[in-house]
Amino acid sequence: MQNNTLSLKTGVVGLLGAATMGTVMLSPAMTLYGNFGPTYSAAGKAAPLVFILALLATIPTAISYALMARDYPESGSAQAWTTRAVSKNAGQWTGWMVFLYYFTAFVMQPVTLGLFFNDVLTALHIPTGFWTYLIGAVGCSILPARLVFKGINPSTNGALMFLLVEAAVVGALCLMVSIFNPTPSESLSLSGFMFSSASEGTHGIFKGMVFAMLSFTGFDVISTLSEETHMPKRLIPQATFLSIIMFGLFVITGVWALTYATSPENLRALANSSGMPITEIARMYWGKGSILIAITGLSAGLGIAIATSVGASRVLFSMGRNGQAPKFLAKLNPATQVPSSALALIFAAGLGGAILVGGMTSPYMAYVWWGTTTLFFAMITYIAVNTSNLILNRRK
Repeated sequence: MQNNTLSLKTGVVGLLGAATMGTVMLSPAMTLYGNFGPTYSAAGKAAPLVFILALLATIPTAISYALMARDYPESGSAQAWTTRAVSKNAGQWTGWMVFLYYFTAFVMQPVTLGLFFNDVLTALHIPTGFWTYLIGAVGCSILPARLVFKGINPSTNGALMFLLVEAAVVGALCLMVSIFNPTPSESLSLSGFMFSSASEGTHGIFKGMVFAMLSFTGFDVISTLSEETHMPKRLIPQATFLSIIMFGLFVITGVWALTYATSPENLRALANSSGMPITEIARMYWGKGSILIAITGLSAGLGIAIATSVGASRVLFSMGRNGQAPKFLAKLNPATQVPSSALALIFAAGLGGAILVGGMTSPYMAYVWWGTTTLFFAMITYIAVNTSNLILNRRK
């Protein structure tokens, strides 16, 4: 199936590097920033329970990815597995769906970086507008590009650095909320893990699940590292579950703390506003130090840009190598053995998409549009992987 003269650098990524790529794409900070508000608005104090249910709902798909990566460790992941299970044409179609999933997720990052760059400037009392958004989007795309073009190890190391920054800031805020809650009557309790705490009952739980499930989208990028990972048949499955568990524990604990940051009435008003509740919560506890939230948003976006560009480029590389996409996409840099042509296409088209949609609508609406599109392609990818797993396991 493969032309072995075209191969990525093998055996250079370990368990930590692979798990980091999955966790940084899941992004603890972006989850608590963007998805905590709508989840709380739907489920109230039962928001932690909603995230537990989303974690449990993610496990079957994670198992499918682990089994497929164990038996068929290929950088094309879902594309290669569907080719094996169904046909080359079906695999080619799936490959483009997987690429669009990672690519649209990548496009969200220049948008996010531009938005948070404007937030930082606003905190410094500097006027903002579309041009400052544009500067942030372009400028903050340069660092991920420099890292991913240097090779897979600089990519995983850079992703780990950004992940540690966002985890430290978000973790510190949630810890402070837990310890210095200004409303004694709203101190932490286990009620957040009970169905009876849902403000709109079962309807609210399921409504909140939409946003919680979105939070668990992205761990699958680990599968695209199969050919670059040391002992992939063992480490890719391990990294898959390690990233989900680490992310799940961190986010569930964080959501639990944030649901008690202030009174339910105030928190619901924040959740129903046009902004992110985390920003106002940070102002309550940190004052001017809340600028760290915007800075952490930049850091998280940089990490996700690395993970999504790596995932999308490996899918294009695999398809180009197998004759399911233009051959130039399988071109590797001789020194770093990364798919440089595919990466160049992703960064150029991704930045262009962020600027185009942001200019035609608004930066925030561009974020919403690209986010919705990402979820659509992600669901198609997951269906393809679960179906391929069932077919290939029946053949054994």
